[in-house]
Amino acid sequence: MNWSIIEQVGIMTLLVAIGFFARKKDFLDEHTTKKLSTLVLTFATPMVILTSYQKPFDPSSLSNLLIAFGLALVSYALCYVLVPLIMRGKNKGDILIEKFACIYSNCAFMGIPLIEGVYGSDGVFYLTAYVTLFNICVWTHGVMFMQGSKFSFKAVGKALLSPCVIATFVGIILFLCNVMLPNVLLSTAKHLSHINTPLAMMIAGSTIATVSLKSAVKKPRLYYTCFVKLILLPVIMMAICLLLRTDTVISGVIILATACPTAAISTMFAIKFGKNAGYSAEIFAVTTLLSMLTLPGMLMLYEALSKII
Repeated sequence: MNWSIIEQVGIMTLLVAIGFFARKKDFLDEHTTKKLSTLVLTFATPMVILTSYQKPFDPSSLSNLLIAFGLALVSYALCYVLVPLIMRGKNKGDILIEKFACIYSNCAFMGIPLIEGVYGSDGVFYLTAYVTLFNICVWTHGVMFMQGSKFSFKAVGKALLSPCVIATFVGIILFLCNVMLPNVLLSTAKHLSHINTPLAMMIAGSTIATVSLKSAVKKPRLYYTCFVKLILLPVIMMAICLLLRTDTVISGVIILATACPTAAISTMFAIKFGKNAGYSAEIFAVTTLLSMLTLPGMLMLYEALSKII
């Protein structure tokens, strides 16, 4: 049994609980939570990504990163094809929210601290492939999907200019050129990266505090969405990784990224594009809470099966 992921999930659960308590006691409000979210996504998360590339160039590491990109592409292709086929219903507005919630995971906010705790900097190094694709896809397909518009090069350009994508590209260039940042810059980047986990989890807890969980848990449809997002899609991705016999660390990273709860940005998009933000927040809250159980379960299942197959 991999106790590291259980320990890491326990730490994150406590941080979420602190954020929840802070919001309930008015230490945090909506304005502050949004500001902190912007701070994390603009400075902390990009620095986690950038510092993960600060390692001596190694052809095998580059090869593994390309494999991670390939598996990440497979994961998104799986979501794009399968989710529209199995998420159906009469309420088109709610179905749209559910589809978005199943396709896009909280791979940066929740994935980075989780995978850093389980696999260390190597895990984050491979996770950057999934996070890069997430940023490109969510700001292109995700935006157009939520607002019902067609393909836009402007949206693609905006995606490529997001801080996380820029940090990935800069990190890759430095890695390929075997360039290490000066100690002053690297230490600063590391200090910023250290605030990513606590703030990201407290922001999640603050968001959950705004949702009526009593109302949410009474919706059978929400449990089906959680099943698809947290169990079905990760299990299928797990089967693909086992069939391809890819490196267990790379596969574990991509499986966990796929298994992460709904992306926090789903609620922000729902508000921005006039969709059912309340339902989106409920899905975010319940998938985040249930993932505390399903994430360790997914990793332990994969580790058990990888030893047999």
